[in-house]
This record gives sequence, C-alpha cells and structure tokens, in this order.
Amino acid sequence: MKFTSLFLLLALLTLGFTAPAWADTIAITNPSFETHAPFGCTGCGTWNVGPIPGWTITGGRAGSWLPDSSAFPSVPDGNIIAFSNGATLSQTLSASIAPYTTYSLSVDVGHRLDGTDGYPAGYTIELLAGGMLLRSISGFSGDIPKGTFQDVSFNFTSGATGSGNLAIELISGGIQSDFDNVRLTAAQASEPGSLALLITGLGLALFLFRRR
Repeated sequence: MKFTSLFLLLALLTLGFTAPAWADTIAITNPSFETHAPFGCTGCGTWNVGPIPGWTITGGRAGSWLPDSSAFPSVPDGNIIAFSNGATLSQTLSASIAPYTTYSLSVDVGHRLDGTDGYPAGYTIELLAGGMLLRSISGFSGDIPKGTFQDVSFNFTSGATGSGNLAIELISGGIQSDFDNVRLTAAQASEPGSLALLITGLGLALFLFRRR
C-alpha cells in the first residue's frame, strides 16, 4: 500500500508539471459580422456588398447579409453573417504568436437552402502569424446539410520560435461561401523538457512500484 500511494503521488506531481497553466480567448473584431455597413439590397433577406467592419475583402465580392428563412432558418450567432463570392476575408489580430501555445480556430460555415442546390462552393480557413501560414483547413459547403451551418475547427501548436501578429483568412472558392461566429482560443502547451520530466517521473514511479 505504501508503494502504491507513492506511485500515485509521483504520477500526480509529474502530470502537474505539464498541465495547461492558462487558457484564453483571443479578441477578434466583429467576429460574428453583426457590425455592418447599411444594407442596400433585398432578396433572400437584406444585404450589402462590403465593406465589413474589422475585415479586409480582397478579390471577388463579399458583404454582410441578414438572411431570411428561405436561405437560413437560423444562424449560429446573432442575426448577420458574411457571404463571400470568390473573395477572401482577412483580419490581422492585435495578439502576437506565443511559444508553446495551442491555438484553436473555429468558424461556422453555412450551406444555403435556396438557389441552385444552395450555391455550394469550396472554402479554406487559415491561421497565420507574421504573414506565414501556420495551418489551414479546406472543405466544400455542399457537404453541409442545406439551410444549416457546420462548426469547422482545427488546432495548431507553436514551437519555441515564431513571431508576428496572428491573422485569420476566410477564403471562398466560388459562389457562395457563408461564414459566422469566428472564434480563436489559446492554451499553454507542454514544453519538450516538461514532457521528458513527465516520462522520467512516471518511469521512476513504476520502477519503485514494481520493486514492492
């Protein structure tokens, strides 16, 4: 019993060295596109062709959209979404990349209920730092049930080096990609030295346990 208690104590201590010390939400300007320029067009709701406050539009055509139930019975967050017809929506954040940090980027991507099969299109979501691509994910909105949104997410863990402000890009490959509820979180990841300490500590605990 004595050695069993020692084994458990050492295991808890070594795991404590590698447990995340913090987790945080990184600020994104206008993450759900609720702040928008005046709507000037109607049809399937009301919409405009840019600009989108907080976001830069390059290539193609994009804007803010208050869809009606013929296109989306509901949207994930608020009432407004961003539509993109072959354009890229980008935003450089005030936060810089940090070492040994796990970033989780999530975006809700929609597939319209109306139109020609909901106007499916390819899309790509990217996370960058200092202009360098960290990780991306691509998909096809036609794989999402019509009239709904799907949460698309990925993680990236930084190493010891890296510099520059984080940035997000939402890329549309055609007509039409719809985006909402952009979220980015950061959590401290284990450094390689901490992982080695964990393995060593558990190995020692197991050795002592086997000798009882």
